[in-house]
Amino acid sequence: MTEPYVAAAGTCLLGESPVWHPDHQALYWVDVRNPTIYRLDPATGARRNWRVQTEIGCIGLATGNRLVAGTRMGFALIDLDSDGFELLADPEGDGRLNRARLNDGRVDRRGRLWCGSMQDPVFAEVGWLYRLDPDRSVERMEGPVTIPNAICWSPDDTVMYFSDSLRQAIWAYDFDIETGAIGNRRVLVEIPEADGLPDGAVVDSDGFLWVALMRGGAVRRYDPAGKMEREIRFPVSLTTCPAFGGPDMTTLYVTTASSRFGPEDFQREPQAGSLFAVDTEVKGMVEPVFGN
Repeated sequence: MTEPYVAAAGTCLLGESPVWHPDHQALYWVDVRNPTIYRLDPATGARRNWRVQTEIGCIGLATGNRLVAGTRMGFALIDLDSDGFELLADPEGDGRLNRARLNDGRVDRRGRLWCGSMQDPVFAEVGWLYRLDPDRSVERMEGPVTIPNAICWSPDDTVMYFSDSLRQAIWAYDFDIETGAIGNRRVLVEIPEADGLPDGAVVDSDGFLWVALMRGGAVRRYDPAGKMEREIRFPVSLTTCPAFGGPDMTTLYVTTASSRFGPEDFQREPQAGSLFAVDTEVKGMVEPVFGN
């Protein structure tokens, strides 16, 4: 395993939701607060970006040259060819005036997008975990929560992981892949406040959970029983979300943030907001497509 290196330099205010596109052999990610989708072709170093009309908390793969997204306005499909923005559903109900925006999200292996909402700014316990089905219906699955994060599943689709970051814990649920039902919530990992907040997460092909620690400058790998197997330290404090990518799915990409940074903060952490990568011996899994 290599030390972390900068894969794409930048100053994202809140870099999040990295997703590897196997057909494009490229990584996509977002800046939530400067609403932008970014694309990196690691083989050539070529980069592109797309401005989005509202805050964008997460993206997932969709059919065609599209991404499915969770935004301030609700769930949407974004066409990368035309810059089209198609609103699919607005579970919060007030469009651009929603006090809670959609945050972390991921597509499960039956093509459903799971995404949590959060009040931003002025965090309060008013958010919910939603499930957007391919028929565009929305189910409220968990809550209320404050900062929803760490949505991912075990390789055999029997366990779902989820976190309300301010509770300093990652939960595991029994998961029914056919119906999309969850139950039997229990604490898998408790993270001391001094170590940072549990943020984005991803599961590798061995069933281990990789969790970014916001304000902790690290990504940790936990086994399915919740025991920490390793920790990777980064030269920035606001590590936000990991994802596997690359031709053999062994590169761990990690988004970071620079929100509320001043000149003295950038002097201390000049690479804050960049996309980092770590070459590992572990293989990730290709992300599913919304709607299949």
